[in-house]
Amino acid sequence: MTVYTAQKRPDLSGARTFTWVTPAGKRPTEYEDYSVGQQSTPAQYAVQGWPVRFDDGRDPYSDGSTAIRSTDWYAFRDPNQTTQRHYVAGIHESENALEQSFKGAHAAGLFDFADPSWIANGIGKHYMTYPFVEYGQFLALCYAEREALSDTVTFALVFEAADKIRHLQDVVHYSFELEDAYPGFDDSGIHDAWQSDPIWQGARKAVEYVIASFDWMEIVVAINLCFDRLFVELAKVEYFSRFAAANGDVVTPIIVASSEADTARTMRWTTALFEHLLADPTHGETNREIIDGWIAKWQEYALDACDAFAPVFDQAGSQPGTYKSAMARVEAKQATFLAACGLSAPANRR
Repeated sequence: MTVYTAQKRPDLSGARTFTWVTPAGKRPTEYEDYSVGQQSTPAQYAVQGWPVRFDDGRDPYSDGSTAIRSTDWYAFRDPNQTTQRHYVAGIHESENALEQSFKGAHAAGLFDFADPSWIANGIGKHYMTYPFVEYGQFLALCYAEREALSDTVTFALVFEAADKIRHLQDVVHYSFELEDAYPGFDDSGIHDAWQSDPIWQGARKAVEYVIASFDWMEIVVAINLCFDRLFVELAKVEYFSRFAAANGDVVTPIIVASSEADTARTMRWTTALFEHLLADPTHGETNREIIDGWIAKWQEYALDACDAFAPVFDQAGSQPGTYKSAMARVEAKQATFLAACGLSAPANRR
């Protein structure tokens, strides 16, 4: 077991204000004041050594938790500068807006515009099954946030995990509104659909494999670079939102739009994280090789999930597009996002 000797602390300057972390800019932001240095290690700040360990003597955090290496994990900054206070305030505002949208839709009779077959199949059968995806990703991200090797990465993952569980709750809340709007609305078959409907088995397999992963950075790659960019984009935007509007359902796209604002925030910090890791002067090239391998692996799971989901595009009464055209848009958007991260999508298998 390594024994750490306390370092001599520098003499205080006598200034009235001081910073105990290195800010990205000239002065620390509120985000840095509340985030940086909250997860101390013997390598930084905790010069007295680990105050606690696992029962078997393991350190609470270990470089072995991921194959990815960084010269300084603590140098990463979330470009959104999200803190708990700002996050809660923003979510409170979003949920209030969503609640008002439901009330307005009822008052204006907007639920009556929707095609009954779309409500029964597209929403009652498939959109109500989608929360299983969100919950599985939430579980995987909870593991990743526990193992992450710096506070700034941890907090970004915490907020993403919270987004997933919020989106799940929004869909459940929506089911109550649908029961009020449509007395015969029935979503009782969603558990069976998730367990056995071929349409959902690709997504279920991918989600369960992500949950079973032990490398926390591989989980970030699987969800943020592959599965969300392909299957989630296909299901939520190309099908649940676009097809809903074509079938007279003007309420579902409002819920999807609310969740997409969170997705945009996640994509911004994800881009910054991978730029940081790939630019590492010591580990950048090795990181790229590992990440490229993970992308190739999880791309296959995500594409299999998309292919299994394809039949729903032929089931709606009004079809504003095809599965093939939707996938072309989804794959193009993913390629653009990966390029922004400094990465490339694997060769198209089609």
